[in-house]
Amino acid sequence: MAFYNQANNNGPTGFYQPSPQFQFPQGSMSFNQPAATTTNPAFAQEPLPSGLLNALSTKGYSHELPLLEELGINFSHIATKTKIVLQPIQSTSALPTEIMGDCDLAGPLIFCLLFGTFLLMAGKVHFGYIYGVALFGTVSLHILLKLMGGEQKQQQTQLQFLRTASILGYCFLPLCFLALAGVFHSLDNTIGYSLALMFVCWCTWSSSGFFTTVLQLHNTRVLVAYPLVIFYSVFALMAIFV
Repeated sequence: MAFYNQANNNGPTGFYQPSPQFQFPQGSMSFNQPAATTTNPAFAQEPLPSGLLNALSTKGYSHELPLLEELGINFSHIATKTKIVLQPIQSTSALPTEIMGDCDLAGPLIFCLLFGTFLLMAGKVHFGYIYGVALFGTVSLHILLKLMGGEQKQQQTQLQFLRTASILGYCFLPLCFLALAGVFHSLDNTIGYSLALMFVCWCTWSSSGFFTTVLQLHNTRVLVAYPLVIFYSVFALMAIFV
């Protein structure tokens, strides 16, 4: 009965009427917060493209970024880095900053899979060795190159782990040609040793050019190339010997 009388005192409808001093919480559940669809009515009224092909594609609203761009995959950067590796004489100092700072790993993963597939076609199952040596070598080289670069104060000269893995992976491409040659002919001879030496030097020259540009090191390319030769030589031995 007391509760009924209190409800009647609050108003004719029987519901509780808050006092003027009462304020609703200004959080995510606030009543005066506008709806998400009313902030930009143009986006809310824009229809999605219809059809079976559009349903299976990655198309969305026009104001949204493409799916590959959201994932950080830029085909123009991939093509540019691949061209630099295929043309080792070309200087890397003229490359834009966004390309040098790109940490894309799509290209390196493709090259590692190609290398392992070519070895498999030659009767060598070395996928576990490839991934293990690549991971251990990337971590070791990243630590060593950071020590060689010293205490870099500028943001653009900081060497990140993904950037190290990206450079090492892109410069791994010439070894795929060596593994492809091993599919058609045995490399355990003088010709195979010569090809392996040439492709290892190719990988080393390209990767050392990238690292000296990123770390802004001068007159130290031979010093940077020494651990890189050892890294790529391990993969060359996989392609030569059974």
